[in-house]
Order: sequence, then C-alpha cells, then structure tokens
Amino acid sequence: MKISLSFFLLFTITSVSCQQEKRASGDEVPVMWASFLSDLAAEDKEAFKKASAETIRCYDCLENTPSEVQHMNLLRENDSLWYSKIYDDLIYIPIDSFIANDYDILFNPNFINILKENETIISSEETNGVTYAHILVTTTLPTAFFEGAQHIFSFVKNEDDVWKLNEIGTIP
Repeated sequence: MKISLSFFLLFTITSVSCQQEKRASGDEVPVMWASFLSDLAAEDKEAFKKASAETIRCYDCLENTPSEVQHMNLLRENDSLWYSKIYDDLIYIPIDSFIANDYDILFNPNFINILKENETIISSEETNGVTYAHILVTTTLPTAFFEGAQHIFSFVKNEDDVWKLNEIGTIP
C-alpha cells in the first residue's frame, strides 16, 4: 500500500511538473532564450545591453576577481551593516558596469557552450501583474562528492512586452 501511494504521489508530482514545463516552453520564452544565447555566442554586447534591464542582480559579480573578494571580505569584517549593503545595494550592477567589468569574465566561450549544450529548465510566473521567466541551466554536473550546480537567468517582461534580463544567480 505504501509503495502504491508513493508511486502515485511521485507520478502526480512528475505529471504536474511536466505540464508546467510544457506550458512555459510553449510560449515565447524559448525563442527569447535562443536569441539571448545567439547574441552571447556572437559576443554582441550591444544586443546584450538591449536585452538587459538597467541593472542586473548578480551576487557572483561582487566576487569574481581577487581584488573584489578582498573588498567583500573587508566589508564583512569591518561593517556591521555589510549584509544590508550587499543585498540592498551592491548586488544590483548597472548594465554598463556589468558589461565593462563582468561580461567577459562570466560569458567566456566555454561557459556559453555549457549554456547551449546542458540541460535547461524553463519556467515562468506572473506575480502582481509582472511576468517573469527563469532559465535554469545545469552548469556543473553532480558527482559522488558534489551535488552539482545550476545557473539561473531571470528575465522580466517590461511594459512593452519585451523580455529583459534582470538577474544572474547560482544554485546552490
């Protein structure tokens, strides 16, 4: 009985998950993502800027060079408000600064290839009248010693019905 119930629950969860993924993949989000990847492969920073919001929420951008790591460590050690400063202010990278300082570090040819080739999960949601799309890409496969990792790219649909990248993150 327990095995049957477990199987039924697993089947139901899988079915609902697949239906949600099919619904998300049936809209314009996969087309937008393919265009985004094409612009990255072409190293078209102007197209990237057009496809992005004015700021990109990107924690990894705060610590992707040794000097940035040192700066963040000093902030954590010497400022009692470090957490608020990071998550209320510093994490939001202006698009021009992102392109100048982070674009080439993050979007190297190897990483772009991973984004194009690896498993991708697309989901979308609407919250308070705002439509979001989240693209999750497995960027580090699991091993016996590591659970693996994904990058998440979040887009928001603006008032002109145009998708804009507004966040890059990692899981875990």
